[in-house]
Amino acid sequence: MELFPENGLFDLVESLLYVVGTIFAAILIALSISAYRNTHLRKLLYAIIAFLLFGIFLFYEYLEHSIPLDNPFTDIILPSMALSILVLFFLAIVNKR
Repeated sequence: MELFPENGLFDLVESLLYVVGTIFAAILIALSISAYRNTHLRKLLYAIIAFLLFGIFLFYEYLEHSIPLDNPFTDIILPSMALSILVLFFLAIVNKR
């Protein structure tokens, strides 16, 4: 007896979450760019780059889920992107300018 008999539904939900997350990241990028143009705060540059990396990360995850991509660099690039996002948000919080 299977605990989750409909794996297709879970795949669909996973794909939808990647797409919605990517769209939300794009909206946050646009809002951050608009805020930067108005205030010229350096912290917003870190946030813009972090949101951009996060959008790329989610889009790549969506592609990898939809189309099997066997790329050896993926195992290095994706964790590096996640670490970069965390560092950029840390810099945005800590930076005094």
